[in-house]
Amino acid sequence: MVTPKSPAPWAKLIELALLFSLVALLVTLYTQGYLDRILGNVLTLWFFCIILAILLLVESFAFAGRDADDHFWSWLTTGLGMLGTVLGFSMALAGLEVDALHDPTTLSAEIGRFLKTVSFAIDTTMIGLSAAMTMEAMNKVRKMLYGQRTAGSDTHAVASERD
Repeated sequence: MVTPKSPAPWAKLIELALLFSLVALLVTLYTQGYLDRILGNVLTLWFFCIILAILLLVESFAFAGRDADDHFWSWLTTGLGMLGTVLGFSMALAGLEVDALHDPTTLSAEIGRFLKTVSFAIDTTMIGLSAAMTMEAMNKVRKMLYGQRTAGSDTHAVASERD
Protein backbone atom coordinates (compact mmCIF):
# COMPACT_ATOMS: atom_id res chain seq x y z
CA MET A 1 0.00 0.00 0.00
CA VAL A 2 1.39 3.36 -1.03
CA THR A 3 0.49 6.27 1.19
CA PRO A 4 1.04 9.78 -0.06
CA LYS A 5 3.67 11.77 1.75
CA SER A 6 1.99 14.33 3.98
CA PRO A 7 3.19 17.90 3.57
CA ALA A 8 5.05 19.73 6.27
CA PRO A 9 2.68 21.29 8.83
CA TRP A 10 3.87 24.78 7.92
CA ALA A 11 3.06 24.37 4.21
CA LYS A 12 -0.55 25.56 4.58
CA LEU A 13 0.68 28.54 6.62
CA ILE A 14 3.00 29.59 3.78
CA GLU A 15 0.19 29.19 1.27
CA LEU A 16 -2.20 31.17 3.45
CA ALA A 17 0.38 33.91 4.05
CA LEU A 18 0.88 34.33 0.30
CA LEU A 19 -2.86 34.58 -0.26
CA PHE A 20 -3.21 37.15 2.53
CA SER A 21 -0.39 39.19 0.98
CA LEU A 22 -2.50 39.42 -2.18
CA VAL A 23 -5.42 40.72 -0.14
CA ALA A 24 -3.06 43.25 1.44
CA LEU A 25 -1.99 44.35 -2.05
CA LEU A 26 -5.63 44.94 -3.04
CA VAL A 27 -6.21 46.94 0.15
CA THR A 28 -3.10 49.01 -0.57
CA LEU A 29 -4.26 49.70 -4.12
CA TYR A 30 -7.64 50.74 -2.76
CA THR A 31 -6.18 53.09 -0.14
CA GLN A 32 -3.92 54.68 -2.76
CA GLY A 33 -6.96 55.47 -4.89
CA TYR A 34 -6.11 53.20 -7.79
CA LEU A 35 -9.12 50.93 -7.32
CA ASP A 36 -11.42 53.96 -7.06
CA ARG A 37 -10.74 54.73 -10.72
CA ILE A 38 -11.29 51.09 -11.70
CA LEU A 39 -14.45 50.72 -9.64
CA GLY A 40 -15.82 54.00 -10.99
CA ASN A 41 -16.24 52.60 -14.51
CA VAL A 42 -19.13 50.12 -14.76
CA LEU A 43 -17.57 48.06 -17.54
CA THR A 44 -14.20 47.83 -15.81
CA LEU A 45 -15.97 46.96 -12.57
CA TRP A 46 -17.77 44.12 -14.36
CA PHE A 47 -14.49 42.69 -15.71
CA PHE A 48 -12.83 43.18 -12.31
CA CYS A 49 -15.62 41.33 -10.46
CA ILE A 50 -15.73 38.41 -12.92
CA ILE A 51 -11.95 37.95 -12.88
CA LEU A 52 -11.76 38.37 -9.10
CA ALA A 53 -14.55 35.81 -8.64
CA ILE A 54 -12.65 33.32 -10.81
CA LEU A 55 -9.46 33.96 -8.85
CA LEU A 56 -11.18 33.52 -5.48
CA LEU A 57 -12.97 30.36 -6.61
CA VAL A 58 -9.84 28.73 -8.01
CA GLU A 59 -7.68 29.65 -5.03
CA SER A 60 -10.25 28.47 -2.49
CA PHE A 61 -10.60 25.14 -4.32
CA ALA A 62 -6.83 24.75 -4.49
CA PHE A 63 -6.38 25.72 -0.84
CA ALA A 64 -8.91 23.05 0.12
CA GLY A 65 -6.83 20.49 -1.78
CA ARG A 66 -9.18 20.07 -4.71
CA ASP A 67 -8.10 20.00 -8.33
CA ALA A 68 -8.82 23.45 -9.74
CA ASP A 69 -7.21 23.17 -13.21
CA ASP A 70 -5.27 26.39 -12.68
CA HIS A 71 -3.92 26.49 -16.23
CA PHE A 72 -7.39 26.69 -17.78
CA TRP A 73 -8.53 29.40 -15.39
CA SER A 74 -5.36 31.45 -15.84
CA TRP A 75 -5.87 31.17 -19.60
CA LEU A 76 -9.48 32.33 -19.17
CA THR A 77 -8.59 35.35 -17.03
CA THR A 78 -5.87 36.34 -19.50
CA GLY A 79 -8.42 35.98 -22.30
CA LEU A 80 -10.95 38.13 -20.45
CA GLY A 81 -8.27 40.77 -19.95
CA MET A 82 -7.40 40.74 -23.65
CA LEU A 83 -11.10 40.88 -24.56
CA GLY A 84 -11.38 43.99 -22.40
CA THR A 85 -8.38 45.46 -24.20
CA VAL A 86 -9.88 44.93 -27.64
CA LEU A 87 -13.26 46.17 -26.45
CA GLY A 88 -11.71 49.27 -24.86
CA PHE A 89 -9.69 50.26 -27.91
CA SER A 90 -12.67 49.56 -30.16
CA MET A 91 -14.92 51.78 -28.02
CA ALA A 92 -12.24 54.49 -27.89
CA LEU A 93 -11.81 54.56 -31.65
CA ALA A 94 -15.56 54.36 -32.31
CA GLY A 95 -16.17 57.27 -29.94
CA LEU A 96 -13.78 59.64 -31.70
CA GLU A 97 -15.46 62.49 -33.50
CA VAL A 98 -13.14 63.45 -36.32
CA ASP A 99 -14.75 66.87 -36.75
CA ALA A 100 -14.03 67.69 -33.10
CA LEU A 101 -10.32 67.04 -33.66
CA HIS A 102 -10.09 70.00 -36.06
CA ASP A 103 -11.54 72.47 -33.56
CA PRO A 104 -8.97 73.54 -30.91
CA THR A 105 -11.72 74.28 -28.39
CA THR A 106 -13.09 70.71 -28.41
CA LEU A 107 -9.80 68.91 -29.04
CA SER A 108 -8.87 68.72 -25.36
CA ALA A 109 -12.24 67.21 -24.36
CA GLU A 110 -12.08 64.70 -27.21
CA ILE A 111 -8.59 63.57 -26.18
CA GLY A 112 -9.77 63.26 -22.57
CA ARG A 113 -12.69 61.01 -23.58
CA PHE A 114 -10.39 58.91 -25.74
CA LEU A 115 -7.85 58.43 -22.94
CA LYS A 116 -10.55 57.56 -20.41
CA THR A 117 -11.81 54.79 -22.68
CA VAL A 118 -8.28 53.58 -23.41
CA SER A 119 -7.66 53.39 -19.66
CA PHE A 120 -10.46 50.79 -19.52
CA ALA A 121 -8.53 48.74 -22.08
CA ILE A 122 -5.29 48.95 -20.11
CA ASP A 123 -7.00 48.25 -16.76
CA THR A 124 -8.70 45.08 -17.97
CA THR A 125 -5.40 43.81 -19.35
CA MET A 126 -3.70 44.47 -16.03
CA ILE A 127 -6.51 42.81 -14.06
CA GLY A 128 -6.58 39.70 -16.25
CA LEU A 129 -2.82 39.27 -16.36
CA SER A 130 -2.49 39.87 -12.61
CA ALA A 131 -5.06 37.18 -11.86
CA ALA A 132 -3.41 34.73 -14.26
CA MET A 133 0.03 35.39 -12.81
CA THR A 134 -1.33 34.94 -9.29
CA MET A 135 -2.88 31.58 -10.12
CA GLU A 136 0.23 30.34 -11.91
CA ALA A 137 2.51 31.53 -9.10
CA MET A 138 0.35 29.90 -6.42
CA ASN A 139 0.25 26.71 -8.49
CA LYS A 140 4.06 26.71 -8.60
CA VAL A 141 4.27 27.35 -4.84
CA ARG A 142 1.90 24.43 -4.20
CA LYS A 143 4.04 22.16 -6.38
CA MET A 144 7.11 23.19 -4.38
CA LEU A 145 5.34 22.68 -1.04
CA TYR A 146 3.39 19.51 -1.75
CA GLY A 147 5.15 17.95 -4.73
CA GLN A 148 3.88 17.15 -8.20
CA ARG A 149 0.58 15.27 -8.24
CA THR A 150 -0.34 13.74 -11.55
CA ALA A 151 -3.31 11.66 -12.61
CA GLY A 152 -0.96 8.70 -13.14
CA SER A 153 0.39 8.82 -9.58
CA ASP A 154 -3.15 8.98 -8.18
CA THR A 155 -4.19 5.98 -10.28
CA HIS A 156 -1.10 4.06 -9.15
CA ALA A 157 -1.85 4.83 -5.50
CA VAL A 158 -5.46 3.67 -5.85
CA ALA A 159 -4.39 0.47 -7.64
CA SER A 160 -1.81 -0.24 -4.92
CA GLU A 161 -4.43 0.20 -2.21
CA ARG A 162 -6.63 -2.44 -3.87
CA ASP A 163 -3.80 -5.04 -3.81
